[in-house]
Amino acid sequence: MGKGGFEVQKYEYARFYDDWGPLNMAMVWMFCDDVERLMDRPDLREHGIVLYTSSAPRRKTNAATLAALRSVLVYHLAPHDAFHPFSTLDVQPFRDAGYGRSDFFLSIQDVLYGAWRAQTLGFADLATFDVDEYLYSEQPQNGDWNWITPSFIAFASPNDPSYGLEAQTSPARSTKAKANSVAGARAFHQRKQNLLSDFRKRNVQLVVRLNNPLYDKDIFEDVGIAHIDLYFDDGSNPSTAILREFIQRADAVVERGGVVAVHCKAGLGRTGVLIGAYLIWKYGFNAPEAIAWMRVQRPGCVVGPQQQFVYEQCIDWVRPDISSPTRTRRL
Repeated sequence: MGKGGFEVQKYEYARFYDDWGPLNMAMVWMFCDDVERLMDRPDLREHGIVLYTSSAPRRKTNAATLAALRSVLVYHLAPHDAFHPFSTLDVQPFRDAGYGRSDFFLSIQDVLYGAWRAQTLGFADLATFDVDEYLYSEQPQNGDWNWITPSFIAFASPNDPSYGLEAQTSPARSTKAKANSVAGARAFHQRKQNLLSDFRKRNVQLVVRLNNPLYDKDIFEDVGIAHIDLYFDDGSNPSTAILREFIQRADAVVERGGVVAVHCKAGLGRTGVLIGAYLIWKYGFNAPEAIAWMRVQRPGCVVGPQQQFVYEQCIDWVRPDISSPTRTRRL
């Protein structure tokens, strides 16, 4: 590659279905770090840096998004200025992680404005971003969790294969079923221990469960972490009563400096809707900004009709005092 360089194509999006971006914050950090290393080399200081990528629209879009995000997060450019060098490119809008037909899209500008708003609020700082923690926490055996803001963690539901086992009929279950149950129990125990240790170190004070129970809530309450259930169906949208209770309970924790950890089954759809509602209500994100920022932090957040729900409801959620994000009002 001439005097030096790196392959942009090494940053690969781990897709759920037909989604393909934007790339997550760990990859944004690694891209910025790779560029900084090139710029710091004495033998390259008199040379420009060329960003070369495939002509495939998706790869080209992800590469342009990385470069523009670097301008926002490193040089603090306004989103429209960061996007300007790429404005004539044939790029493709981002879609959700759902299995159905996509009819809601995010642009590169949405991603940039989401990151810009997060940066102005102190949520996005490459200098303090812990890439090793990100790569550790996203692993299933470590709990599959991600920071959305310094006050919110989104994670997948712990799944205890022995939970509710006494309700199953079968004193004579097959040897294979018993072996699978034992293996699952061991895996759950390790994930649980990692998750509890990580959450206690990070001042998690409240866990919010949105799906049918797959574990005993005592695993959190026994170590001093409060736990509440706000169930609504997978793929659906929350009622006003659920939104109100979530925002009130979560905001009480945030205001005293604690962290709220939220999960549904996968920690993507229902989880993203409620955390997104809080971002809109508390900090004045608009719907595309909130969804885009959550997907950079945790790819796949907000799925299918939930996207339209967040978009349509955001005017009702946004507070009239968004210029003063520390002030609380009743929802």
